Amino acid sequence: MTVHPSLQSSIDAWTHSIEAITELVTPLVEGEWNKATCLPGWSVRDVVSHVIGLECEMLGDPRPIHTLPRDLYHVRSESARRMEVQVDVRRHHTAPEMLSELEYTVIRRSRQLRNESRQPDAVVRSPLGEDRSLEFVLQQRAFDVWAHEQDLRRALAKPGNLDSPGAQITRDLLVKVLPGVVAKRAQAPVDS
Repeated sequence: MTVHPSLQSSIDAWTHSIEAITELVTPLVEGEWNKATCLPGWSVRDVVSHVIGLECEMLGDPRPIHTLPRDLYHVRSESARRMEVQVDVRRHHTAPEMLSELEYTVIRRSRQLRNESRQPDAVVRSPLGEDRSLEFVLQQRAFDVWAHEQDLRRALAKPGNLDSPGAQITRDLLVKVLPGVVAKRAQAPVDS
């Protein structure tokens, strides 16, 4: 069975951004992996670790058993702690180790997405631990990977892909959820 047509644009956007991330980090020398990003406490290596970790979770791999250090100033919530485990477990990996794991994870995840046979409304577990529709989770992954591609581009001073498929998915997702976020924060009455 082939991928449902309504899922294809999210898969294409994810593919475009994950390939862009791979192209960005492949030529980096060891020290460049330690460059700070705009994300508090995260280097280039950490952003790539985060992407690898969430894709491994989407593959169904078990989460690492890992105790975080207590002095991580940027970890202030339980969800941040959850995300940080996938990052911290790779924090001391070398550039070749990072590239190898990224490449292997992308191959596995691409194969999984290429063979996706579930319907868009199938309920799946998201990396955030929520049960959501497959369609929404794939949109979230395309958004997340594109956003982290942009984090890496800023850190490495290599702008680009602001009009890519990932950018379009991001725009569409934000337009869809923004009214609800604004209304909730403003505590607007229902249907106002």
